[in-house]
Amino acid sequence: QDESPVTPTNPFVASAPPEVCRKCKLFLVCMGRLKPGRAYMVIELKEKEHYCPLYEGKVRVAKVVQAPIEALVKPQFAVEGATVTISIEECGEKACSLAMVCRPEGVRNGDKIRIEKVGEDVSKVVPCSKRLKRVTALVVEPS
Repeated sequence: QDESPVTPTNPFVASAPPEVCRKCKLFLVCMGRLKPGRAYMVIELKEKEHYCPLYEGKVRVAKVVQAPIEALVKPQFAVEGATVTISIEECGEKACSLAMVCRPEGVRNGDKIRIEKVGEDVSKVVPCSKRLKRVTALVVEPS
């Protein structure tokens, strides 16, 4: 068996690939499908290894998928299965404990997200006094 199961990793945000990667013959199957600025997570490691000119050594093949993101949306948009446009507003609250969910990494203002799960209403705990619900969602890439 050439596959080893792994527990999904913490999400990582893909960066723009360096020039050394773009010149590699394995670019399209390695980093070529990752969108810079999007969050992914490793769900499977293969036994197969390849030489990587960036790391100057062997790397293992990994299967990655888009990572779900946690975000805050207005209650009327918090519907499982709904696709909504995310609106990230700058609120100026520096000490908000929900800042990372309000402005999630891997999502840009105006992106469409598909809501996978609706969480709690956080309206009473956000310092900006907006009515918001926590959701778990996936970014929907334009076709």
